[in-house]
Amino acid sequence: MKKYIYIAKGFLLERMVYRFSLFFNALEKYIYILLIFFLWKAIYKSLGQENLSMNFESTFTYLSLATAIFGLFQTWVDWDISQLMISGNLSIILTKPLDFQIYMFFKRITWVILNLLTITLPVLVLLKFILRMPINMGINFLFFVISVIISYLIYFNIDFIVGVTAFFTESIWGLSVTKDSIILFLSGGIIPIPLFPENLRKILEILPFKTIYHMPIEILINKSLTIFDYLNSLAIQIFWLFVFLTLSRIYYKLTERFIKINGG
Repeated sequence: MKKYIYIAKGFLLERMVYRFSLFFNALEKYIYILLIFFLWKAIYKSLGQENLSMNFESTFTYLSLATAIFGLFQTWVDWDISQLMISGNLSIILTKPLDFQIYMFFKRITWVILNLLTITLPVLVLLKFILRMPINMGINFLFFVISVIISYLIYFNIDFIVGVTAFFTESIWGLSVTKDSIILFLSGGIIPIPLFPENLRKILEILPFKTIYHMPIEILINKSLTIFDYLNSLAIQIFWLFVFLTLSRIYYKLTERFIKINGG
């Protein structure tokens, strides 16, 4: 495990060199949250708050948290694997005594740490202590943190599956964009799941997508949930984590045979 920690430290120091990149990445998320505010303010003014199942404050908080979590998870694992494949640097990594998936996890966890400090925590502080939005900070916050960690692990494995697809397609641009769009929409990252039509919500109940954004957010903002509800949500997340971890390990073994190293 020490070697992976050293890898993470090295990439963390490397990432911190590009301070402007960190700044503009965070700025992009803050601007998006500002757009969410004005867009949904206009929607509620047009439709009337009584015609929607959530009030404006809850909707804005929900989508701002979704943006903060999306920013936390945005580590470009799939793109990194694709670039390693195209550049030929993948061959260097695969000849080392490393588990490639664990290597990618520790390499990209450095992005999570920096995203947490520059995006997620500032947004939480803004919503709770400055804007006074409906965020609960009791025992549910502990469950929220655990839920976000599991969510990231699920997201990482999905990213990894998309990334190793580059072993036989090389370019994953379309697949990666499609993946992000599907996850954002079906997990409540664009429109809160409580605002979806009832029939669609029932379908989402059996799909894994809501475990990524919706479940952690619900734990944080839904005051009616009990500890049993928190534990139930975590159990569902752990189930889907096991599913995607298993799929990613199997899929990686299947795609290894298609590796064609370019460059040098």
